[in-house]
Amino acid sequence: MLTRRSFVSLSALALLGAAVPACLHGCGTIASADASEAGDADKPEKLSAFAFDTVVTIEAYGAGEALSQVEERLQYFERIFSRTLEGSDVYAINHADGMPVEVHGETAELLAAALRYSELSDGLFDPTIGSASELWDFKNGVIPDDAALNDALEHVDFRTVGLDERTVTLTDPLAKLDLGGIAKGYIADDIVGFLRDNGCRSALVNLGGNTYALGTKPDGSAWRVGLQDPNQARGTLFATTSVADRSVVASGINERSFLRDGVLYHHLLDPRTGMPARTGTASATIVSERSLDGDALSTIAFLMGPDDGPGFVQQQGDMQVVYVRTDGTVTSTDGLELEAL
Repeated sequence: MLTRRSFVSLSALALLGAAVPACLHGCGTIASADASEAGDADKPEKLSAFAFDTVVTIEAYGAGEALSQVEERLQYFERIFSRTLEGSDVYAINHADGMPVEVHGETAELLAAALRYSELSDGLFDPTIGSASELWDFKNGVIPDDAALNDALEHVDFRTVGLDERTVTLTDPLAKLDLGGIAKGYIADDIVGFLRDNGCRSALVNLGGNTYALGTKPDGSAWRVGLQDPNQARGTLFATTSVADRSVVASGINERSFLRDGVLYHHLLDPRTGMPARTGTASATIVSERSLDGDALSTIAFLMGPDDGPGFVQQQGDMQVVYVRTDGTVTSTDGLELEAL
């Protein structure tokens, strides 16, 4: 247990010392430490891009041409998983008026995982939160009307999702999928698998708070991932943890939020109320083998709170959780070493 004041989402970049160039949607850059030796196993190549409303960064060793193909994969997943992009699988499902929709295999796989976590958490994780989440505007500080939110909650129920191989049906025509609580984890795992299949054995992949350490650094040491304080400016670290072949995913109140009349409204919504969860949690971070598990479980752990969440997380396998309470207290499960800064 750490008693100094807290942390939250991940800042691998702060430890890498990498500067992220500004770019528009879909643009990306790849920079080698030595252009004449791009792809050399001892020289890192770095990619930065913007996708899923977040900055994506990768530092890889020995990735070769594979790194240049990663941005295409990011764009592909955005085209099929986006809730707002016309033509995506999720958009098609949400606008099908309850009719069956055939989706890509990756969408079916992602949805199956989301539904599994819905069952495990008794609906605390619910991919049909979309009818409620679409009423919130965290960028402009808009709070939904009570009546509209209550109406939307009538259509939040993961049991209305029918999945038969690659065919998805919402039995409630007014239900809406929102896979934002698990999609980045799925994509991080895919990118790591793609790099590994193409010969890369050392990389740090960061999808805006979903960080995966592939292997060790070339010198054999573990990757150090920085943990940010949710109560301070972005980039302010409070601790680090060293990992190899592990994912580190955080959910916290500072990721998308706004203040209104002294009250903080954040994007981690309780599907039972449609309102930001109030469990005494400022952040929950999961360290796991798969980023998909970490993504879903960081949300569930946040919603369960620091009293009930740790036991639930550890029941799911070889995983650890770190909590930061709203009073600044930091606690973690056994097996995870944090180095205070």
